[in-house]
Amino acid sequence: MTPYITQGGLIGFLLVLSLNIFNDNEIGISIVRACIAAVAFGYCARWFASSLFSELHLSIWLQQQAATQAPQEQATDTEADSEAGLSQEAETGE
Repeated sequence: MTPYITQGGLIGFLLVLSLNIFNDNEIGISIVRACIAAVAFGYCARWFASSLFSELHLSIWLQQQAATQAPQEQATDTEADSEAGLSQEAETGE
């Protein structure tokens, strides 16, 4: 996750620095604002990446759970069908 934090900080730094230079602000205050923006963008990137990865992990886990439950449900359905068929044959055989 470190590359995402680094990229977020770099994007924030460059964006704020370029906007400050474009608006003819002093270079000293522009760099200070850009550093603050780098920290803020880094935290936002960390939050976004962690929420994204946790949702992806949850999605994969749910798919695995569904894949393991599907054969079990089929097995119980076929057992129930075969038992129902046996009970119908017993009723008609009487």
